[in-house]
Amino acid sequence: MRAARVILAVATVMTAISSQALAERNVRGVVVKVDGIAGIISVREKPSGMAGGISYGMVEEFKVQDGLLFDAVRPGDEVVFSAFEMNGAMTITKLREQ
Repeated sequence: MRAARVILAVATVMTAISSQALAERNVRGVVVKVDGIAGIISVREKPSGMAGGISYGMVEEFKVQDGLLFDAVRPGDEVVFSAFEMNGAMTITKLREQ
């Protein structure tokens, strides 16, 4: 019985760690639109493995956790950021310009 509890506890911890890792995304792309009123930044993602390429993927919208990010970026800026799923929407938590 004790072994079953240990296995269950380990499985629970592993599930929590893997689901948190899946919820985080690291994105590289170009800012397409900055909408401070809606709290959204639209980014055209650069597909991974595109070394030196200029082709970008689809445009995706991200909520912004820190409103100060709207002053930091403009359309056309190349950015790298981390996004987590919060309340059902991908939300930028860290952002830096390239």
